[in-house]
Amino acid sequence: MRIPNRWSAQAAFSLVEILVVILILAIAAAIVVPNIGSAGDSEAISAARVMKSDLEVARSMALTTQHPHAVVFSADRQSYKIVANYAGEDYASAVAVAHPVLGNTSFVVHLASQNGMSNVAVVSVSFDGATYVTFNSQGDPSSGGTVTLRSGSTQMQIAVAGLTGAITVTRMAG
Repeated sequence: MRIPNRWSAQAAFSLVEILVVILILAIAAAIVVPNIGSAGDSEAISAARVMKSDLEVARSMALTTQHPHAVVFSADRQSYKIVANYAGEDYASAVAVAHPVLGNTSFVVHLASQNGMSNVAVVSVSFDGATYVTFNSQGDPSSGGTVTLRSGSTQMQIAVAGLTGAITVTRMAG
């Protein structure tokens, strides 16, 4: 003879409980999925942050040494360098300063050789028509301007304000 199990009727989930769980999962997915970026997003954002930081380093070097320091860009080479007392010579002949952290290494950044930035491209550089910005001994830029980077469909813009020298990063597309 079989003894009835008094818990058997309560062991299953009701249809309402299952629908509530599915609704919660759908809401969570709707919030999380758009925030998951592609590799291009991460590369472009990282490159823009590194470039912003390097522009700030050049400005700090100008302030601390009391000598002008420029960040000179080469869209052809997908790179940039920090140069002291830059006189407007071409990119190849401009001599980069020593990197303040890496010691005897020149302060030259090749985007393709940076970890996690192999697909980042410099789309445009314009500082009043020039491909460089110079910070004077007070940290003021020679002109305002922008650098635009792209990786995949993500496009980032790094802007240097002409009057204040403030450096900002903005997502333009992607």
